[in-house]
Amino acid sequence: MGHLVELINEHGYAVVLVEQMGLPVPAFPVLIVAGALVAEGTLSAPVVLALAIAAALAGDLLWFQLGRRYGRSVLATMCRLSWTPDGCAVTATGAFRRFGLKSLLVARFVPGLAAAAPSMAGLSGHRRMHFAAYDAAGGALWAGAAVATGYVFHREVDARVIASPFA
Repeated sequence: MGHLVELINEHGYAVVLVEQMGLPVPAFPVLIVAGALVAEGTLSAPVVLALAIAAALAGDLLWFQLGRRYGRSVLATMCRLSWTPDGCAVTATGAFRRFGLKSLLVARFVPGLAAAAPSMAGLSGHRRMHFAAYDAAGGALWAGAAVATGYVFHREVDARVIASPFA
């Protein structure tokens, strides 16, 4: 985690933006560290949140369009890349049947659903603007939870980084 703090300290907002666009860095820890840096006055919470939401929405809109255009093959690809490939399609399909676009409000918190939700929304024929509104709201909840966690526990984040033998 020490390297993550150094990376965010050095490159700040760019790490948040690039991570949300697909850089292979764990998203939630990046935003927790960003929240700790907000508490220390290094970063601005509104800017971190705006970048995280905008970048997540941009990436999700791409998968939404691919789901709309290529259908189930895109969903299958996303599920293969998911942390939970076996339950991914079942989770996404069940959530969209039951809750529709409202499932996007919690999709980033649910393994399997996070990977497939944008493609599933496109496959389901939802309007782009409705998708974007729900996806942005879900992204705000998710990013806000991570940044708030880092903000509240910023001393623990610092203590863990300093005490870590891997730093």
